Amino acid sequence: MKCLALFLAFAAPWSHAAAPDPALAGCWRATRIVLYTQDGSKAEDASGRCMLRFQDAQMESACRTSSGTATTTYRYEVVRPQVYAATMAGSSFRTEMVGSTREYEYRIDGDRLRTVTARFATEPAAPAVVPRVETEAVRTPCP
Repeated sequence: MKCLALFLAFAAPWSHAAAPDPALAGCWRATRIVLYTQDGSKAEDASGRCMLRFQDAQMESACRTSSGTATTTYRYEVVRPQVYAATMAGSSFRTEMVGSTREYEYRIDGDRLRTVTARFATEPAAPAVVPRVETEAVRTPCP
């Protein structure tokens, strides 16, 4: 599904990195992804086909699709309490977004993670192409 692929493709800036948040480390399965575009449309997916893996300064996102698995890697770091910045380092489907950076506000409540895209830092694509993304995920064992 394209909305799942878009979820993987986004990443914002940092200038003063905070200490890493060990609560982010590990794997998270997305239970709900909502994309809002500038034209007012909204796409929602609750299939659970996307997984995030946070480790050290790298994050990987992988979504199962009808044509295989879409994978995106990011360099990330916590820049302020409850905010991490992710810069896309590689992608199997959105290569034009490599090098883009985006901030995500996040909240961890037990084994639940909620993220919401924050402001843009670098934006190689047109603003209408880069949606606001909200996700809800649950901690899961890493494969």
